[in-house]
Amino acid sequence: MTGKLYIVGTPIGNLKDITLRALDTLKSVDVIACEDTRHTRILLDSYSVSKPLISYYRPKEREAAAKIVDELTSGKDVALVTDAGMPCLSDPGAILVNECIENGIAVESVPGPSAVITAFSVSGIIDTGFVFLGFLPDKAGDRKKVTAAIPSYKMPVAMYVAPHDIEKILKELKAVPGIGRITVVKELTKLHESVIRITDEIPQFDQRGEFVVIAEPKETADDESPAFEALEKLLADGATPSAAAKEIAALYGVNKNLLYKYSLNLNAKK
Repeated sequence: MTGKLYIVGTPIGNLKDITLRALDTLKSVDVIACEDTRHTRILLDSYSVSKPLISYYRPKEREAAAKIVDELTSGKDVALVTDAGMPCLSDPGAILVNECIENGIAVESVPGPSAVITAFSVSGIIDTGFVFLGFLPDKAGDRKKVTAAIPSYKMPVAMYVAPHDIEKILKELKAVPGIGRITVVKELTKLHESVIRITDEIPQFDQRGEFVVIAEPKETADDESPAFEALEKLLADGATPSAAAKEIAALYGVNKNLLYKYSLNLNAKK
């Protein structure tokens, strides 16, 4: 009988954020696959968990996946963790999951903290959705293509940024027409957690810890101003945000989600 692969979310900063189910899983499996054995050992030692560890990190991901599949097919249960957050989301894991699917091995999620979701929870952004880009490309030309497209999404766009890149990325985002407020969240769940909302000048940053950056589209564009004026009139006449957004979107051809977000923001400011 083959074992099962468990995709286990781990704390993104505060070790107390681990779930009871995650602890039960880590204690019950035969092997734990992890990015950095030293980093994971700190978490395991905090909760008196002692299990064999297998290194599973990006440069050697495919080779490690084959080794883990062998463990699973021999009947062992394996938990996959990364240094922080959920595996497979801007972290290693997807190759192993696909290998398991191809080999008929069961995969189960043990959900836990996610930096991007946590960042949105403290951002104050009112919206019906967002786009997540993960880490931006290293090459400036490739990165410019990605950032230039951000306004076209018509909704907030989140990304992870390494500390040595934060000032460079923020300058590039500020230079893109159509990007409005930028929210920077750092040290999530830690003692010095901070949320900085940038509308004008970029402040100096303590370049420690990874950042979550959320870029919002400008609420209006010049050619869409009549639509927003009509929207405000409908809202003033008592229409609900949803009904007003739907009607104006049909009349003016403006994105309904953008109109709905604008309506909610107007109500929030009252």
